[in-house]
Amino acid sequence: MESIESQMTTPVISIYFEANAKEAAQLMKEKRIGSLLIKGYEGYVGIVSEKDLVYKVVGEGLVSNTVPLSSIMTESILSIEKTASSSEASILMLEYKINHLAITENDDIVGILSIKDLVHTKEKKNLPK
Repeated sequence: MESIESQMTTPVISIYFEANAKEAAQLMKEKRIGSLLIKGYEGYVGIVSEKDLVYKVVGEGLVSNTVPLSSIMTESILSIEKTASSSEASILMLEYKINHLAITENDDIVGILSIKDLVHTKEKKNLPK
């Protein structure tokens, strides 16, 4: 069974918690990613996703450059070890209804796995050779 290490996105892209929603959206667009880890003074303090920006900022009619990330981020960062299987990661994502999962090695976050990463890998395996 293939581990998720080969499917995860590295390096981890992050932004400091003092940033606002507009800065986060711009960084996600520039890097072509769907989530960012939020850095505090002593490590990661949360995660923000495209869904957070759409539901909590745009959907509420807020002005993105006035919304601090700390007010829209999810504080608990769900993670799984990089040696886990795609199936284990998928089950965890379905159980918690999330699209992005932090990948760890010895309790350090070393990558991010998205639903898109899992689908892309599965589709590549199903292509004719």
